[in-house]
Amino acid sequence: MFKIYNSNRKYIDIFSIIKKKTAFCLIFSLFFNLLGLSVTRDEVYNYIDKYKNIALIEQRDNGIPVSITLAQGLLESAAGTSLLAREGNNHFGVKCHRSYKGDSILIGKMCYRKYLTVHDSYIDHSRFLKSKRYKELFSLPLTDYRGWAHGLKRCGYATDSLYAEKLINMIETYGLDRLVGETPSPKVDKPKQDINNQHWHHPVLRHPVKRRYGLNYIMAVIGDTYQDIATEFNIKPSKLLDYNDLTSDNIQPEVGEIIYVNKKHNEAQGTQDQYVVYDDNETLWHISQLFGIRLKDLAKLNKLTPAAVLHKGDTIRLKR
Repeated sequence: MFKIYNSNRKYIDIFSIIKKKTAFCLIFSLFFNLLGLSVTRDEVYNYIDKYKNIALIEQRDNGIPVSITLAQGLLESAAGTSLLAREGNNHFGVKCHRSYKGDSILIGKMCYRKYLTVHDSYIDHSRFLKSKRYKELFSLPLTDYRGWAHGLKRCGYATDSLYAEKLINMIETYGLDRLVGETPSPKVDKPKQDINNQHWHHPVLRHPVKRRYGLNYIMAVIGDTYQDIATEFNIKPSKLLDYNDLTSDNIQPEVGEIIYVNKKHNEAQGTQDQYVVYDDNETLWHISQLFGIRLKDLAKLNKLTPAAVLHKGDTIRLKR
């Protein structure tokens, strides 16, 4: 995702990260920011406990990896707390489309499918993925969650450029790939709990550590808090916030957000020495995270304040 081979591809990769902060936030702000939703890890674990058997049944009957189904359900429904999930039992963000004849719910100007039960949403999700559009995915093994995640993005399930990465990080951090070999409990019409009363063993979270520009970082998943991440990496919360130029731990990181676990550089380390602002919603902080530069140093380099308002087309220096 972050390898840069030439000048053209360099800008494609950079914009994919920026879109995480702009396009993705606009698409899902209704579910997260505007509603003030705050998903905890306990809510994530409860969601997995509650719906893993349904996902296992869909894996057995329709060949869709349980890891993919649960990761999409968690991400699209904010662990079942989003307005669409609560009012429409829609856990996968499936829109109405022309051929759909069932009940619907309007959110803004967008029409989404509405279901009688959450179980119906899971069944329709499988039916939706078994359409011709996603046919290529079913040649992949159930264990190839990476191939499925990238395939869903390639086939157009979501517009977010980091959709595949977010699913993969969710699966690896919460250990959802371990469920692939499990056998579902006997099928029931409206399963409310695991019939065998065998709860999924919650793993100790271990975020996959990635590296770029000589820095170690992770990508946030749903249910993360800065406090939990600091504990995982044996870092004082204040130090983690300082590494990422943050001043308060009263908010959760956005899903897919880059979080460094060591100190950033005072200037860019790659070959690029300047950056052209892609969108009016970008901030110096976004750019500092993108290139691994301390915010105060990036601001000083450009003779700006850290909170300066940027506009599309502005040029930001990355090196002295």
